[in-house]
Amino acid sequence: MKLWLGFAAMLKKEIILMRRYFVNSLGGIITIYIIFMLIFWGYTGLGGAGLKLGTTIDSLVVSYVTWLMLMMAWQTIPYTLLQETQEGTLEQLCMSPLGLTVLSAFKLIAGVLTDLLVVIAMLALTMATTGTSLNIDIISLLPLILFALMAVSGLGFFFGGITLMYKRIQSYLQIVQFALIALVAADPSPVFRWLPATLPSHWIRMVMIKGQNLSYIPAGDWLTMLFSSLLYLFVGIAVFKLCEAKARRQGTLGHF
Repeated sequence: MKLWLGFAAMLKKEIILMRRYFVNSLGGIITIYIIFMLIFWGYTGLGGAGLKLGTTIDSLVVSYVTWLMLMMAWQTIPYTLLQETQEGTLEQLCMSPLGLTVLSAFKLIAGVLTDLLVVIAMLALTMATTGTSLNIDIISLLPLILFALMAVSGLGFFFGGITLMYKRIQSYLQIVQFALIALVAADPSPVFRWLPATLPSHWIRMVMIKGQNLSYIPAGDWLTMLFSSLLYLFVGIAVFKLCEAKARRQGTLGHF
């Protein structure tokens, strides 16, 4: 019951914030769309000399929306902790019986659920703008999206822990946002396939662009995605808990 109440509270907060600050949320969607259009115009008008997320317009759309979804997911924890620290409410969360790690996980899940509305809206806008027709196979996409989100959630917990320790790390968080572009667009070679979300992103493109389904994915790729996603997630949580414990010992948990 406590777990359900904690999650329900986080989800309710996300919905309230989205509704009360709808103008700001709408502005975020417009900004994201403008960025896509700049990339798209550069891709088509300059023969691809600008930033590339793929070799075709379809791949550009899928890669951009995938990057957007992963970026919004991974940055939820560090930016939320930074905001809570600035507002002086972080120590109140730490006093919860559920603990900061569980509450952060609930915040992440609630944020993903609400951010999916933005991702879906952006997918529809980009498809309409570019005239692309993609294969939206929900059954095939869900496990792949889950693996990708698990991996980047590990990054979120990792940098969330660093945020608890050093507070101002926004410059490094911005670097990770751009690094995610490389992770999404990277070719799943024997080495790169172990990077966070690279292999799931590859198969998301295969499903949405080439119409493939889960039966096309080799057993080795399934094992790689499962193991790497769990590894990044557990390592991120472990680092988060270590940083939280150290910040508690130093008495700097809620200091900014």
